[in-house]
Amino acid sequence: MFRLIRYLTKKQVFFFLLLLAFLVVQVFADVTLPTYTARIVEQMQAGAEALSILRTGGIMLAFAAVSVLATIAETFLSASISTGLGRRLRGEVFSHVLSLSDRTAGAFTAGSLLTRTTNDVQQVVSSMVLILRLGVGAPLMAGMAIVRIAQSSGELTFVTAGAVVILLCGIAAILAVTLPRFKLVQKLTDRLNGTLRDTLTGIRVVRAYNAEEYERARFEEVSAALQKNNTFAGRAMALMNPLMMLIFNGLTLAIYWLGCFIIVRDNNAAFFPEMFSFTQLASQVVTAFMVLVMLFNMIPRAQVSAKRILEVLGKQSELQDPAAPVSYTPDGSIEMKGVSASYGGAPVISRVSFRVERGQTLAVVGGTGAGKTTLLKLLLRFLDADAGEVFVGGMNVKDVPQKELRSHLGYAPQKSALLSGTIRENLAFADPSLSDEALMAAADAACAAEFITEKGGLQAEVAQGGRNFSGGQRQRLSIARAVAARPSYVLFDDSFSALDFATDAKVRKNLKERFAGTTKVIVAQRISTVRDADVIVVLDHGKMAGAGTHEELLKTCPAYLEIAQSQMTQEELAR
Repeated sequence: MFRLIRYLTKKQVFFFLLLLAFLVVQVFADVTLPTYTARIVEQMQAGAEALSILRTGGIMLAFAAVSVLATIAETFLSASISTGLGRRLRGEVFSHVLSLSDRTAGAFTAGSLLTRTTNDVQQVVSSMVLILRLGVGAPLMAGMAIVRIAQSSGELTFVTAGAVVILLCGIAAILAVTLPRFKLVQKLTDRLNGTLRDTLTGIRVVRAYNAEEYERARFEEVSAALQKNNTFAGRAMALMNPLMMLIFNGLTLAIYWLGCFIIVRDNNAAFFPEMFSFTQLASQVVTAFMVLVMLFNMIPRAQVSAKRILEVLGKQSELQDPAAPVSYTPDGSIEMKGVSASYGGAPVISRVSFRVERGQTLAVVGGTGAGKTTLLKLLLRFLDADAGEVFVGGMNVKDVPQKELRSHLGYAPQKSALLSGTIRENLAFADPSLSDEALMAAADAACAAEFITEKGGLQAEVAQGGRNFSGGQRQRLSIARAVAARPSYVLFDDSFSALDFATDAKVRKNLKERFAGTTKVIVAQRISTVRDADVIVVLDHGKMAGAGTHEELLKTCPAYLEIAQSQMTQEELAR
């Protein structure tokens, strides 16, 4: 958990040093108070004047006020440090996940990443507030109080030390039992979030197949396991309070009994005020350890959460920007030379080679799982090739900073990912400064202008995931977003599948006419979508079955001919 300290800013480190200073002042004031208690008892025992007793009481009041003010300052500083750390951790995790390649990010489920970014960070923040104040202050108070006790009586010091040893042994035993359970609780929380997310995402499918009872049983299974482990850990931790009270009351009784014994044995009535002071100091020692027990109740959870956060931050992406980037001015070409790629050692595409020039259209066809989307990911550099070279704009993508490369690429993903907000915010995702005219021009090219106007214009609301639009409308908005900033390259990953044939043809015609200088890459299942492309690459189980124009492939590529014959009549093929 303490490895997270490196994420503190200089301001927070300064606040921490200031916090330590206030803690020393507060603890010194608290430990000094019993001395004045003993002095008042001694003055009363000696029959001192009331003014003298009041003067001693006034000094006690001043120390108490100093303690209160220092405590207020500590609370402010610890809250500022912990919440600031929480904000930075959330930002670091979020940014780091965005920088990971598809392969690396795949090590975590979406539900796990949500939990780590929210629940785990909050767990660390909540614990940090107490650790900063009490985790430092409690040992400091215990140490100062023990020093004062040792100066008073060796016998009473021995009794106090025995109580502390018993307490620490009890805490160690309880933590040994509960820590593994807390780790399991976090894993079960991930599973619970993942199960709930799956059900909510696919709720229509669940209802369509009357699978509500199955999903409910699946959720209850994880929920019951989470409850079982939480209950076990909670019951074990609940033993701490009774143990503390038993030790505290037993220590108080032992101090008074031993104190009376010393007074009688040594015939030393002057020890009576010291016994009062000693009782308060012993109380401070035990209270300090009680506070530590409370912290130990939280620290195991916080340790698990911190470890899970560091697991994400410790993941190094395979995608690294060049150490010495050069100027990048793409020439509009795309080329692959003997490219192979895999996921987890399983090959996806193998020895793929092709080249297209500026303004040309490249189409990629093939069956499900042929590696079409992977090919686009290589161009976008969402992952790196295992072998071969990928060139975009005349340069190897590994020699171009990722941000610079993607600034020249427009992308319409396989699943039209619309974000909650407005149509304008979605279309201007690549460049928020784009004018309404430019956005509507892009929408018109994607045949989306008409329904955008019907919805109320660019300020019309977009629900999460674009649920308030049909599948075809979402795809057209995604296409408009891809071309709005007029990038050098536009990549369409099966982005025409939900469009009817007439709209499909019209959109492609608009793109060809209005974005003549833009290099286009189209992944599609329909031959009618790709037949006019300058170069068509055919993938079959990850291997390149052929490349050429529609007419050439009908003659030379059996895999392409089979796909075409399954979709088109002989008359259509002959055109």
